[in-house]
Amino acid sequence: MSLAGTEIKRAKLRFGLLTGAVSLLVFLVLLLSTLSGALIGALVGALQGLRTDGLVYADFARDNIAASRMEPSVVDAVAAVPGVANAAAVGTFTTAADIAGQQVDVQVFGFEPDGPGSPSGLSDGRLPSAPGEAAVDGGDVAIGDTITLDPAGTDLTVVGLLRGAQFNAIPTMYVDLDTYVEAAAATNPGLPFVPINAVAFAVQPDADVATVASAITSDVPGVKGYTRDDAVALIPGIESITQSFGILVGLTFIIGIVVIGFFFLILTVQKLKPFTLLRAIGTGTGRLAATVAIQITIVVWLASAIALGLTLLAVRGLNTGIPVQLDPQLILTTILAVWIFSLLAGLLSIRRIARIDPASAVGAR
Repeated sequence: MSLAGTEIKRAKLRFGLLTGAVSLLVFLVLLLSTLSGALIGALVGALQGLRTDGLVYADFARDNIAASRMEPSVVDAVAAVPGVANAAAVGTFTTAADIAGQQVDVQVFGFEPDGPGSPSGLSDGRLPSAPGEAAVDGGDVAIGDTITLDPAGTDLTVVGLLRGAQFNAIPTMYVDLDTYVEAAAATNPGLPFVPINAVAFAVQPDADVATVASAITSDVPGVKGYTRDDAVALIPGIESITQSFGILVGLTFIIGIVVIGFFFLILTVQKLKPFTLLRAIGTGTGRLAATVAIQITIVVWLASAIALGLTLLAVRGLNTGIPVQLDPQLILTTILAVWIFSLLAGLLSIRRIARIDPASAVGAR
């Protein structure tokens, strides 16, 4: 530790510049990962948070709940499939709403309070249990506020606040199925009946969700069953968004590791003569390798602390319209990954040190 610390003190500018560069790279990884999670959560959080084992759509919906239309009688057909413990209707549509005097687009979800398909992520208040009540994620509303759906004219009283339950990155409200049917019928006058978009189902304790979903697809005409995770993953556009952010995060991560690895390799090459002399007077390879590892650890953890501070400031200053918050697990995983892979990159320097021949110290100055 004394050898590593002494060198850092004597080359403050060199190690300071490296720490600054690494902190910016770690900051980019943390910020991109956080924004990616927030964006995907705002797009599909409603389905991710449904209390259900699986979902059923119309077979022509192409894996999109918004494009699915089914008769309410499908619920009973799904409930009759072996392995299904309970089934309930879920409906959704996009409309305009008056929130605090401003008209905004909102997503409305209807669910049966006593069945599968209710939302999770309640941060305050309660879920709706009577007509005219709503639990809301987004829109900057408070419990007790009144929201008017337009053109239906349905008034909703906010009784609960949700987090991580948005759909399509717009304010999302959850109402009981009777309120949903009333609002949907008023928004689309002339419908012979109000269709449902999905059937949420829970499986029996000894049943496999994927197997039951396949049985629903084969036993119930005109529908397709999904596990909840599959329904989320197959939402159109989610895979491309995830891959795009993954590529950006991956490239930034790789660049950071390469910068650290080559910096210490170049530093090792520049110090070959001093290292040769140290080897000649009996300093073991392990101690010199430990010096490199300690320096990498100091640089990475100091840079990570700076990057974390920058990320906190950036998240607080963002005005993206979607909820963004740091995930402690993401932070710890990212920092540990950078540290471990940086140490692996440092093996290039350690390998160069191990190849030093102490006998060559005769000509080292």
